[in-house]
Amino acid sequence: MRSASYRNLPVWRGFWSPYTALPTPILSPMTATTPPGPPQRTTAGFGGSTADQVLTVVLILLGVGGCTMGSFFGAFSIMASSGCSETCNDTMMNIGVAVMVFTPWICWLVFGIWGIVRLARGKLAVLVVVAGGVLAVALYVLGLVLLLATID
Repeated sequence: MRSASYRNLPVWRGFWSPYTALPTPILSPMTATTPPGPPQRTTAGFGGSTADQVLTVVLILLGVGGCTMGSFFGAFSIMASSGCSETCNDTMMNIGVAVMVFTPWICWLVFGIWGIVRLARGKLAVLVVVAGGVLAVALYVLGLVLLLATID
């Protein structure tokens, strides 16, 4: 037989939650709430603005010309070794020329794609492209140093 206190317990009309010891009541459609959506995107600051988009695209297009000139001058810098005697290190010169020819294009490709992705997400992208240009120039100078360090 059941005791009288058992009959006085509240009756829940709903599903039992497997994660809690308490029953979860079914909410009626009138009390159901919708979860908040994603926050509104704003173009606070410089990111995502028209100036950022224009500067990023212009710098990416100028980067093609810079990479072309850098590769051209890098390929013809091997002529600096024409008067080289047997004491020159050919391996280091070849590495220096390869760095001057290929690293501008690698930097342009990686940082250009990264800048375009940041543009698509509405974030500041011009600094990414500028950083890629600075890195490309630094690597070009490193290749030039490798080339010129081996010449007597």
